[in-house]
Amino acid sequence: MDAGIFSAVSGSLAAQTRLDALANNLANAGTTGFKAERVLQRAARAGEPAPRPSTVSTPITREWVETDFSQGALNRSGNPLDVALAGEGFLVVKTARGERLTRSGDFMIDSAGYLATGDGSRVQGTSGDISVPKSPIVFGEDGSVRAGGQRVGQLRIVTVGDPAQLVRESGTRFAAGNQTLAEATPGSVRVVQGSTEGANLSPVEGLVALIETVRGFETYMRAAERLDQMTAKAINEVGRV
Repeated sequence: MDAGIFSAVSGSLAAQTRLDALANNLANAGTTGFKAERVLQRAARAGEPAPRPSTVSTPITREWVETDFSQGALNRSGNPLDVALAGEGFLVVKTARGERLTRSGDFMIDSAGYLATGDGSRVQGTSGDISVPKSPIVFGEDGSVRAGGQRVGQLRIVTVGDPAQLVRESGTRFAAGNQTLAEATPGSVRVVQGSTEGANLSPVEGLVALIETVRGFETYMRAAERLDQMTAKAINEVGRV
């Protein structure tokens, strides 16, 4: 392949990866507890081996998409069943596929009287599912859960050795993979009742980046098309000589 076309196409692939990540971020800008995706890429020397078997070795190499786990803004909701985490750590919910981690704390009480997420996954406490009597619920900053003046549970808040290795399964849920869950150190994270954690991204900045990326993608594709036309023209003219 012509070196110029090779470079232009690889640049368009990198732009496509970034475009997908930016579009996903913007689609979830209003999702509670969403963690933005960031695309990491770098220029590579011609002939340098690809970092992964599925990646084509090109002058501009696509790298990988990482999740940004930085703290999002805490937004006051006034709903006593909403909780936000201030600090590092994850809430644990039980799904059909096992325990999953999340920063989304907009909870409800299911039909059986257990603390759950909107899709029915039960929120996990240090002793399993948390049963809540029909009375006002109070979450302590330490994660304690009280109802009717009685302690009914303790939110399970965990950490992992390397958040970058978590596997995103949906907008706000992650699987631990091979990592071991560790209970958060007391005092390292604070539970804020009546608030939710917003997505850790700026919609305006994301929109600007999206427009820039689309323009860059179009530029790469036009360059590849023109280089291809030049190559075809050169071949045809040489053939007539």
